[in-house]
Amino acid sequence: MSLEGIGLALIVLAAVAAVVVIILLRSFHSIGPAEVGLVTKRIGKKLKGEQLIALHGEAGYQADLLMPGLRFKLWPLFRVQRYDWVQVPPDHIGLVIAQVGAPLPTGAKSAVYRPEYGSFSDVRTFLANGGQRGVQRPVLPPGTTAPIHPVGFVVLTSESTFGKVVSEATEAAVT
Repeated sequence: MSLEGIGLALIVLAAVAAVVVIILLRSFHSIGPAEVGLVTKRIGKKLKGEQLIALHGEAGYQADLLMPGLRFKLWPLFRVQRYDWVQVPPDHIGLVIAQVGAPLPTGAKSAVYRPEYGSFSDVRTFLANGGQRGVQRPVLPPGTTAPIHPVGFVVLTSESTFGKVVSEATEAAVT
C-alpha cells in the first residue's frame, strides 16, 4: 500500500471516528434533579388513531420518562426534551388535564377518578385502568412535587402551566 493510500485510509478512519464520537456525545442526556426527560422515537411503526403516546415502542412520544441523572438514548433514533417536575406552590392547587385516554362520555364535565391513578405520575397505569381525557376530578394538593408525563397530562396552577399542550381540547381549556 502506498503512502497516499495509507493517508486516505487514515482520513476515512478519522472521519468515521469523529462521527461515532458525535453520535455518542449527542446520545448522553443529563437530566437535572427536578426534571424529567421526554423521549421521542423518530423511527418505527406509526401510532394508531388519536393515540398520543407510544406504549409499545412505536414512533412518537414514549410513555416512559427519563428520570434524573445521566441517561443514554441513541441519537438520531431518539430525541430527548427536558421538562420540569410539576411543583405546585404551597398556597395553590394543581388542576390536571389529561390529553390521553378514553373520551369523556357525552355531557360529562370531568373524568372518572380511580385510586390507581395516584398523583398521575404513571401514564401507563392511567391508560391501562381506563383513564379518560379532559379535566380530572382530583386536584394536586398544595406543595405537590411529582414527575408527571408532560404530554399525557397538563397541570395548571394560577402561576404556571406544566406540560406540553398538544391537543386542541386542552388548548381550548388552557386559554
